Amino acid sequence: MLPPSLLSTILVCSAAVTSGTTLGFVGVGVMNEALVRGLCTLEVPPEAVVLSPRGAAKAASLSEDFEAATVAADNQQVLDRSDIIFLGVLPAQLEAVCRELRFEPRHTVVSLVSTAPLALLRECCSPAGTVMRAIPLPPVAQHRGATVMCPPHPVVTPLFESLGTAVAVEAEETLLKLMPVTALMGQLYAQQLAAQSWLQEQGVDAGAAARWVGAVYHTVSYDSATPGPDTFASLVEEQTPGGLNEQVLREMREAGASLALRDSLDDVLARIEGRPAAARERTAYSSSPADPSP
Repeated sequence: MLPPSLLSTILVCSAAVTSGTTLGFVGVGVMNEALVRGLCTLEVPPEAVVLSPRGAAKAASLSEDFEAATVAADNQQVLDRSDIIFLGVLPAQLEAVCRELRFEPRHTVVSLVSTAPLALLRECCSPAGTVMRAIPLPPVAQHRGATVMCPPHPVVTPLFESLGTAVAVEAEETLLKLMPVTALMGQLYAQQLAAQSWLQEQGVDAGAAARWVGAVYHTVSYDSATPGPDTFASLVEEQTPGGLNEQVLREMREAGASLALRDSLDDVLARIEGRPAAARERTAYSSSPADPSP
């Protein structure tokens, strides 16, 4: 989380730049729903939010929960009434959906379609004045999300900053390299599950084990929540030689866990970039072959 003083500044800035701006959401799936809930529960929420009828149940729920949110008759009405458009449809539906819409130069389009490159988006959304990509994570609904986006934008960047942390980069190539880190969620949860299961094997109640594992992970990540370039290296170096933390760190390294993590990130990046993964010697920690399509 951001320091309170910085968060307050971001909230003021985002409120100022969105004053009189209408936000539109084409497709109301899990991610757009999370964004709307996060934005509408800010200290200074947006003045108007227009929702696509796609995802009718979620759209209806949002319009009931938030006075600023209304459901449009169709996707074109979302565009007609909005200035910033959040595009949240399935990759396979993108071109068909956009083909039916009339974008205008005044529109800023924020695509949440993770696999769609900027070149395709600009073609699909022409003649929109600005087209960009954003990959937010669901905790934006609780203002604790992380979002990577490209390129930076004077209005959209503060919006995402108000929902947690936003990393805005100029080059799409850099965005692609940042995306694999979002694929670490499942591995993190699996590690937590392994720790909970081990505690249960020691006779600890499942509920107590889950609460303790969750609390420890939340606590130890606090120091790394707002890191500088050397924060992670410093935290690793702080582990006392011969201590319990250093023991686990050393044993996991010797078992190849760190190398396996790097290999998996390499393979995910290859899938995102649409190229074959690098050939390497298989080990007990190597990932199993997977469908190469994202």
